[in-house]
Amino acid sequence: MDLKRLHYFCTIAEQGSISKAAKLLNIAQPPLGKRLQELEQEIGSPLFTRTPRAMVLTEAGSFLYRRACDILSQVNSLKRQTVTIATHKQRRVTIGISYLYLRYFTPILMGYYQNRPEWDINVVVSDSSHLEAMLVDQRVDIALMQVPHDRQAWFVRELEPIDTIAVVSTHYSAILAGKTLKFTDLNGIPLILLHRIGGEGTYEVLRNTLFSNLSHINISIKVSEPRLVLEMMEQGFEGAAFLPRSEFVPSQHGKYLACPLAEPFAIYHPAIVTLSTAQDRLLWPLEQEAEG
Repeated sequence: MDLKRLHYFCTIAEQGSISKAAKLLNIAQPPLGKRLQELEQEIGSPLFTRTPRAMVLTEAGSFLYRRACDILSQVNSLKRQTVTIATHKQRRVTIGISYLYLRYFTPILMGYYQNRPEWDINVVVSDSSHLEAMLVDQRVDIALMQVPHDRQAWFVRELEPIDTIAVVSTHYSAILAGKTLKFTDLNGIPLILLHRIGGEGTYEVLRNTLFSNLSHINISIKVSEPRLVLEMMEQGFEGAAFLPRSEFVPSQHGKYLACPLAEPFAIYHPAIVTLSTAQDRLLWPLEQEAEG
């Protein structure tokens, strides 16, 4: 069923005559009458009763008119939306988020989504070393990640540091639960430590601190993602780990617990990072979403 024929049909029904409809549609009467005739042949039934004063819809015509109006309205709406997208094409912005801060950066990512409708947001999740390389290669426009060690190439919007907590298997709850832990409390206990894929990061700082405080260091597993740390402990890993507080999720089955450290241990420094050459283009959005 042709949409143009439906449009002509609805116009005839609303105007009550082919002549008035032809004038409104700015077409000659004979072709308009032929389109109506073709539609009636397709339906297999008259759509109008012709009277000297007006063309009156038949029962079939009334049904078709109601449904055709709905269809044409939907088509027009679809067209308007498509034109809006085509004429106001969003700018593609690729945002990289570090595994280390997935939960922490979610509100900022939502801020971009809500406050930047002109952005076509694409998200890449990786570790900070890979995100730095992607920024250099311009495969990522913005990186939400650990503050880079060498800031020369970057514009860095540093955010508030995140507390470090120890996550301890309940296997050790009898001796560690309720305590503010010292590093020496973890002597000999198997450890899962966060470790970036390339370059130095929080792992090296933490490892050096452990070597300075413990006589028996037992680093069992190194992983790049806090979620995996918690999942392994949920699955029965009997040991401890260090995480940024923002990424801690309580155990569903009571397999682990969070313990604060006796002394502040500031190694988690989240930041919003772009290439220094891109700061004029992206600085204001970064400031707005970070402060919002």
